[in-house]
Amino acid sequence: MIDSFFLHQPESLPAALTLLAEHPEETRVLAGGSELILLLKMGLAAAEHIVNIKRISGLARLDYEPNSKILRIGPLITHRALEKSEVVCNHFPLIVEMEKQLANVRVRNVGTLAGNLSFAEPHADPGTLLLAYEASVRLRSLEGERTLAIRDFFVDYYETALKRNELLTEIEIPKPAEKSTGAYLRFCPGERPMVGAAMFLEWKNGACENARLALGCVAPTPIRISEVEEWMAGKSREEILADANGIAEKAARICQPLEDVGGSVEYKRQIVKTLVARNISSLAQRTDNNG
Repeated sequence: MIDSFFLHQPESLPAALTLLAEHPEETRVLAGGSELILLLKMGLAAAEHIVNIKRISGLARLDYEPNSKILRIGPLITHRALEKSEVVCNHFPLIVEMEKQLANVRVRNVGTLAGNLSFAEPHADPGTLLLAYEASVRLRSLEGERTLAIRDFFVDYYETALKRNELLTEIEIPKPAEKSTGAYLRFCPGERPMVGAAMFLEWKNGACENARLALGCVAPTPIRISEVEEWMAGKSREEILADANGIAEKAARICQPLEDVGGSVEYKRQIVKTLVARNISSLAQRTDNNG
């Protein structure tokens, strides 16, 4: 049973932002609603006002800009739309692979990527992969607009830097360098992942010029493992392959997963080690772009 609330259906972005400014603490934004409606039904969230943004034109944007090589995703774009997009498949195939594994088709048909990020569920796939992509988000309010790197957007369990009077209006994802290889692996015994590992390796003359490693579900927010990234930079394929298990062990020891019904700390660290080692083994042997 959901408590009564006022439903607002603005048809312009300024109108929506005005509503958020008028009732910042009592207002929730409705885009897909896959998370919000569930929380309201369970009594884990409350709202006196709900702002439905589905009627606002321009928020269902999904564009790839060839010059800047940036994918721009509006807050009404669903997981299913990303999964089925030819543009995303051509330029960001890892996003398509991730989306195909996310939850189930019913959720993907309704839920939005922006909603998923804003909810900040620690056991989720998108944030981990977008952290490895070094994505950013644009946030709008009546006071103006600001852009945050995705690593600064996530703050804690179920908490982001999004203010109550702000709306996430766009997600920007830069395409990795042409000589990059990328992979995303997850361990998911249920509907939500227990561990996720995303990695990009950029190659030049047979050596790793730049490395990115992001882990999800093993901390309050997705995290980058900078110590591992710095070690791999400048190393040859042969060196990286030879020490794949050692690199993976280091990543597993750096992360701080919580013990819960999914498993113990050491069990989750073993999963991290396995996923990272598999990513390294796969990427160090490929030269094609898998961004």
